[in-house]
Amino acid sequence: MFYQKRLMISAALIASLLLSSLQTMAQRASTGDWNSLQRMTADTKVSVKLKTGKTVEGRFKGVSDSSLTLLAKTGAVDLKRDEIASVYEFKKKSATKSTLIGLGLGAGAGAALGAAAAATDNGDFDKLDQAVLGGVIVIGAVAGTVTGYFLGRRSNRVLIYESK
Repeated sequence: MFYQKRLMISAALIASLLLSSLQTMAQRASTGDWNSLQRMTADTKVSVKLKTGKTVEGRFKGVSDSSLTLLAKTGAVDLKRDEIASVYEFKKKSATKSTLIGLGLGAGAGAALGAAAAATDNGDFDKLDQAVLGGVIVIGAVAGTVTGYFLGRRSNRVLIYESK
């Protein structure tokens, strides 16, 4: 009974962590809004994909109702709004948050697996069961931490605008 309760609490914790990250992604601003470009600060590094398939990278200088101005390697570039397919902002992103989420999810999954395995055991090896449970939690935490770290570092481009 005790192990089933622990398993249910672990499962609820994992589900709440997953749902909170889904909710965060759902709260992103609409990417079809040209006015979102006006909130960008000058000298932000951006990548603009044109409808022709060409990509222009540079530093953001300004935006008007009809064009976007960048400072590229070759100089200032004015891009018309109707030529632009999408605008991405390059962000230096820390992997700390995803690493900690991975740590929590891995430890929770390890605890749930260990508790489920211990709940089915009817032997008199309580100390051994506790050691195995602790080991499974540590292995899950390490695996989750490593996975979270690499997933957190993976993406550094954020979609700011996409033509509809």
